[in-house]
Amino acid sequence: MSVRSTPAQTLPVPARRASSRLRGAFGGSGVAWLLAPPLVFLALVLLVPLGYLVYLAAQESGFSRALDNSIFTDSIPRTFLLAAVVTAFAMVLGTIYALALAVAPRWAAVLMLIALITLFWTSLLVRTYGWMILYFPRGPLYDALHAVGLRERPLDVYQTDLASYPAMVHVMLPFVVLPVYASLLQLDPLQVRAARVLGAKPLLILRSVVLPQLRAGMLAAGVLVFIMSLGFYITPEMLGDPNGAMVAGVIGGQFNLPGQTSTAAAMSILLVAVIVVVYAAADKLFGVSKHWGRS
Repeated sequence: MSVRSTPAQTLPVPARRASSRLRGAFGGSGVAWLLAPPLVFLALVLLVPLGYLVYLAAQESGFSRALDNSIFTDSIPRTFLLAAVVTAFAMVLGTIYALALAVAPRWAAVLMLIALITLFWTSLLVRTYGWMILYFPRGPLYDALHAVGLRERPLDVYQTDLASYPAMVHVMLPFVVLPVYASLLQLDPLQVRAARVLGAKPLLILRSVVLPQLRAGMLAAGVLVFIMSLGFYITPEMLGDPNGAMVAGVIGGQFNLPGQTSTAAAMSILLVAVIVVVYAAADKLFGVSKHWGRS
């Protein structure tokens, strides 16, 4: 006997209802001026810098020079590959972590949450330096492998394409765990109990009852991680192959070269445009904005 569940609507519906209640409470009460601070803030931190980048990119044929730059064009497929692989691994590991949080004893769940939140409190640069030390030819990873007889020669992982992937998954993991765990909190336990009463095995319950209702959180997390990975700079730049920089690394290098400001600005605008297209496509295919609580 198979177990079926209806699509979860608990996340978007309360968001729409709460938004409607707020509009009903404040509508016509003369508090529309509250929109001014966030709109001004948005203009100052996003629209003005973006407009200035467009202005710089339009100077000295910036877009043409950017598209003719082989280093930039070669970095695009590498960046998409990195983003796709990191997203896939982060989705799998983050979902498992969130499920473990849901079923763990209270004391273990608290410890796991503390460990997760600590990632946000720890500087990204410090975490990247930690991976750098781990990757050193005779670093802790080599010592551990050498102690159990699995490695005799020094490691050659540092500053290779492979080095960026585990570190990036480590950085992005919380951005998957928290949305998926939020979706788990919305799960009706009666559905799981009903599936168990009907004789469903744990794997069937997971596949047919739990995972379909985590779709909203998983989609939101996947799009967020993929978009962030496309523009990530520090970790790939410090750990990855110097001769195989990602898009953000190429842009940073161009900004440091004399007379290349317009080219770097054009590359930045092209990266922003790609991110907007990726988000629009994900929203069209999966309705991501609805899962993020748009009313």
